[in-house]
Amino acid sequence: MVWFSIDDGFPEHPKTVAIQRSHRLNAVGLWTVSGIWVSQQLTDGRLRTSLVTEKGGRTLHIRALVAAGLWHDSDSVCRHGASHCPGIPDKGGLTFHDWFDWQRSRRQILRERERKVAAGRAGGKASGASRRERSPSKPEAPASPTVEPPVPYLNPQLLTLVCRRLFGGAPLDETTVNELMAAWEMTVGAGDLETELRSFLMHNVDTDLRNPAAALKGWLAEAAERARKPGLKPVLGCANCRSGWLPDDVETGMPVPCPVCKPHRYVARADAQ
Repeated sequence: MVWFSIDDGFPEHPKTVAIQRSHRLNAVGLWTVSGIWVSQQLTDGRLRTSLVTEKGGRTLHIRALVAAGLWHDSDSVCRHGASHCPGIPDKGGLTFHDWFDWQRSRRQILRERERKVAAGRAGGKASGASRRERSPSKPEAPASPTVEPPVPYLNPQLLTLVCRRLFGGAPLDETTVNELMAAWEMTVGAGDLETELRSFLMHNVDTDLRNPAAALKGWLAEAAERARKPGLKPVLGCANCRSGWLPDDVETGMPVPCPVCKPHRYVARADAQ
């Protein structure tokens, strides 16, 4: 999970107080909501004006934040180095001033995720070795060397989209995430949950599902069958994508399949076999 950090002295900061009091609360609220989105999407303090207006921001709020020095637009001036500030954006863009002084960078977050994944894999290997020592007469089926291991981290926006599809916009809570992860590990265990969830969304984006929860359960059951089939499975992912997917669409949040790997087409081919 990624956090958007705000100092407890921010409401009394001179830049905040410089915003006209009549719309200060709205401007600060817009700044906060936008910061949460930027943190979630790992854009290193960058966003588009169109996204801000879509979230309810008005031109006067944007201008107030730029004038106060909390945001930069294409006409701003900033002398702080790249280690502190993302810099001046192109026309139609905005940046958070001195983002890196208060927030973690995309590189730092991804490195931390990789560290946790590596630690999880090491723990899984140790647990497997312990189980094999306790019951040596029951060998485990060898895993295909070309199948990617499970990804413990799940993009929160991806989970939000899936849960909105399943539960009609009910709030996403930790229990829902844990139940989804537990069901996946029991059903498949050796697949890529993110790829299957994204493929589920792509496959059913225009489908009127009578029982979305049952549809996802059936999808995961089919994924389990695909994972159990003998033979090598294709490795999804290339130099331009992560596990066959490009960054999610900024406006809709929908998954964007890699035009080279085409993971959703692979799923369709597997279903037809």
